[in-house]
Amino acid sequence: MKILFCYDIIYYIKINLYERYAKGNSVIMKRFFVQKKFNIGDNVIIDGVEHNHLKNVLRLKIGDEIIVVCGDQFDYVAKIINISKSKTEVVILSKSINLYNPKCNLTVFQALVKSDNMSIIVQKLTELGVKDFIPFTSEFITSKDKNGKTNKLQEISNQSIKQCKRSFPMYISQTLSFESMLKSLDNFDLIIFANECEDNQNLNSIDFRKFQNVAIIVGSEGGFSSKEINAIIEKGAKSVSLGKRILRAETASIALTSVILYLMGEWS
Repeated sequence: MKILFCYDIIYYIKINLYERYAKGNSVIMKRFFVQKKFNIGDNVIIDGVEHNHLKNVLRLKIGDEIIVVCGDQFDYVAKIINISKSKTEVVILSKSINLYNPKCNLTVFQALVKSDNMSIIVQKLTELGVKDFIPFTSEFITSKDKNGKTNKLQEISNQSIKQCKRSFPMYISQTLSFESMLKSLDNFDLIIFANECEDNQNLNSIDFRKFQNVAIIVGSEGGFSSKEINAIIEKGAKSVSLGKRILRAETASIALTSVILYLMGEWS
């Protein structure tokens, strides 16, 4: 345990020095996400949106060092060796365990909301440390699922990890039906249901540190029907109130996630 602790401390110092004093100046080392596995010594191609950001926005040059992540548990330091019109080529110099990834297993089941609000939810939940995000339909939703929405939301999460320094994005599921969402709840130790009709229970009565795999359920702008509320509670979900005020769907999702991650120890 002492060896692992020392390793983490050394890495933390190393990666922060890399980021803040890259190439002898006080420019923070930039982070890029590549959807391909690689290792030390590999040449890696950065293209698409990431290449455009590197070349045309940041105007990085050959010889500059960056951090590349690929969805595993590591940060990879890489040096740019070639920049063309359509792609950047880098060589991987070293890798270290990422210290910013979520420690807790939290999944958010979110009833569909309007597109802009869903984008905000995905961005903020990625930053907060949610591992999986599962949209679903319900009786009173005002937004309909669209082709390509899942891919768009996944790209938002992919980009958000550069802000919060995660090495893997939040996984965005395909949209489930309400019935399929209920079946998925069998996989969790604890299910928290944000129920605007709840008057008695709140989060204070739950010891979240006892549970390893937690899910929360948040409704759309239109809320849930009484039939849906009963079905969720019958699946073993703990119905909780988020206070006296009625919150917007995106506010409820972000606020509830923040509080539960704090109670699970993610912020310690």
